[in-house]
Amino acid sequence: MRNWTKLFLNSAAFGLLLAARLWAVPASGGNYNLTKALSGESGVNEVSSADYGSPYSLGEDAAGVESQSSDYDLVSGYFSGYPSGTVGPFRLLSTYVGPNKILQNGLQVGVPLNTSAQLIFSSPLDPTTLTAGVQVMMVMDHLGQAQDSVVPSSYTYDVTGSTLIISPQGAWPGNSLLDVVVNSQLISLDGFALAQEAHTPFVTVLDPQQENIVLQPIPIPGVAAAPAASGQSSLNLDIPTESLSDYAYVLVSQDPLHSPLQADPKILEAATQKAENSGGAYETPLALAEIAAYNEHGQAMSLTKPITISIGGNDSGGMGGTPVRAQTYSLWSLDAADSLWVKMPDSRPNGTGVSGQVSQFNVYALMGSAEGDASSVFVFPNPWRPHGRDAGNGAGQTGTDTTGMTFNNLPSECSIKIYTLAGNLVRQLQHSDLAGPVGQEKWDGNTTSGDHAASGVYLWRVESSADSKNGKLLVIR
Repeated sequence: MRNWTKLFLNSAAFGLLLAARLWAVPASGGNYNLTKALSGESGVNEVSSADYGSPYSLGEDAAGVESQSSDYDLVSGYFSGYPSGTVGPFRLLSTYVGPNKILQNGLQVGVPLNTSAQLIFSSPLDPTTLTAGVQVMMVMDHLGQAQDSVVPSSYTYDVTGSTLIISPQGAWPGNSLLDVVVNSQLISLDGFALAQEAHTPFVTVLDPQQENIVLQPIPIPGVAAAPAASGQSSLNLDIPTESLSDYAYVLVSQDPLHSPLQADPKILEAATQKAENSGGAYETPLALAEIAAYNEHGQAMSLTKPITISIGGNDSGGMGGTPVRAQTYSLWSLDAADSLWVKMPDSRPNGTGVSGQVSQFNVYALMGSAEGDASSVFVFPNPWRPHGRDAGNGAGQTGTDTTGMTFNNLPSECSIKIYTLAGNLVRQLQHSDLAGPVGQEKWDGNTTSGDHAASGVYLWRVESSADSKNGKLLVIR
């Protein structure tokens, strides 16, 4: 048996003892063969401090009795994996989960349920520390719910090597985010603890015999997902039982114009241009998602039942800052044959985005439209009394000359006409969400000629291409 020398420093006061070179006396025996210098000759790195200096070489055959003092402990042992003259920590070198590595935003997905994980370490392991030092944790289940539980696993390890094989007991759970965690309780054969905790997350294939929720972005352990901060939308796929004919993995591209899965970017550009020509600046994709599914052999799959898609809008206000209102959101599907976006009739806004049922994997867009509803328009303050005792812009106050009166909850594009009771037009305003505050327009209390409107009751009318509303306001000078 061949042993290797390892050095434990019990204090900084190493003294001059190790500053001198330590030479081994040539010796031999049934269990050792000590023939090389323990330090200096082939090593170029040097351990040093104010109290000691010691050039050394490692990786040489060395065995012998232990030397001790109050300042150091030089023990016969074993170093593995380091070239002569260097020292490194006990660490996880690499992890392999299954034969194929399919990535979604850097995270391995589509891992078969019977696949083993192979972990390669820098040194042989102490087998008695495997159970405490290496665990497979469930981070998210098949319904997208956060979990924190140990997944039963079995270990295969050859004590003469440094490779550990972790296998499921039966099968991994389907469509689950699992994490192979290696912690400091794992000890190398020569007594070193793992230098740094290591994580290897992966997502297993979808089991067609259960409901599956697919999330994008995937909540990776230790990484705070912030779609709004990154400008990305969020995606949720609710895939009912037996909607898939086989075990599958789902890939999503949220930028199919530049990183498509199967779509033709030229068709996407043409469809978007047609939508803008039809609906103006309001009808433009606020979020895109290309969705594709594949079986374990990499073959594209289709749906056997409808699934529900939910796309959340980001906080950018749409491409180019278009002020599209959330209540107008709809889900649109790409018609690749005609280069068109087709509105899904059953889709509904859900507060932050849109949801709808679809029957195929495709490219989908969250789009809105101009708001034409005038039914909720009102004016404040009313009455407007800029010089009264309650003048001001606070709650319950009657306004000022500077701020005038505000028409609120206006349609995206509309006209505002103000009349006297006799029907004479006093002022006409044109509102567009593209030009000013969304849904708001101010009247400064002046007529078309720039004169102050006299005290009295006025009629107003708001008209959009789809709706209109009438009302009254009172001016008190």
